[in-house]
Amino acid sequence: MSEEIMLTEKQQAEALHKQITGYGEVIYQSLYGMCTAIKQMRDSKLYKALGYDTFEAYTEEKLGMKRSYAFKYIRIAECLSEEFVSMSKHAGIEKLYLLTTTDEETRKEIVETTDLNETTVKELREQITALQSAKETAEADAAQARDAIREAEEAKERNRLTLRGIIDKKVELVHQLEAKVKELESRPIETAVVDHTEEIERLNAEIGSLRRQLSEKPDTQLALGTEPIWQTDSKALFKPYLTAAADAVNRLAEFIAQHQSDANYDFFMEKMHAAFAFAEQKIQAMKG
Repeated sequence: MSEEIMLTEKQQAEALHKQITGYGEVIYQSLYGMCTAIKQMRDSKLYKALGYDTFEAYTEEKLGMKRSYAFKYIRIAECLSEEFVSMSKHAGIEKLYLLTTTDEETRKEIVETTDLNETTVKELREQITALQSAKETAEADAAQARDAIREAEEAKERNRLTLRGIIDKKVELVHQLEAKVKELESRPIETAVVDHTEEIERLNAEIGSLRRQLSEKPDTQLALGTEPIWQTDSKALFKPYLTAAADAVNRLAEFIAQHQSDANYDFFMEKMHAAFAFAEQKIQAMKG
């Protein structure tokens, strides 16, 4: 008789346990729906239709939970997908809420490497903190590396521009000196008052020195994108010739202006007009 009673009690216990787990499974199955429903109640403020002035009063009196706990349900609905909650439903509200406090990448890593059912809330919190700290450190290191690369590129560009500027100035000086030499050499012997042989030799020596400087370390120049301009840039070559021509015109005009009372003034003006007419003929011929 006692065995029958014991058997009956065991059967009752098993049935009751099955009933309990069945209710629990229903709760888990309905977890996401409960989260979204609580969120909808808050957002729509329909709790007022039930006679509650605030959402906090509704959750405490009608649901029997504090507003902070209700917020966890809402947070789960806002941050986690229904599929994710369904897969992790046995983890419980506290663990699911903790997972909403991290980004999707970290969340995915935790789910793939951790048994949410076995780990405790404390362990999960510590794991999230450690992963977030490691991620922040990695991001800071990456940002520092990017800054270092950018600073190196900026320094390289400054060096390049500095070297380019030095080369440009030397190239322009070479052209100016060459134009000066050509101008001196082209002066008619009968109009030359001073022998410019020594000056021409000095200028040519300076030109040679500058050209030697420009040919130094060509690999460094090319690596920095500063190929010697005197080899390639026709505009840089043209500029000093134009400067020399303008200077010659100014000096000629100043000379004539200073000799307006001279007996040869008309001769000077005639020759100046002839020179400009000759220049105009050259321009028209080049235009074709």
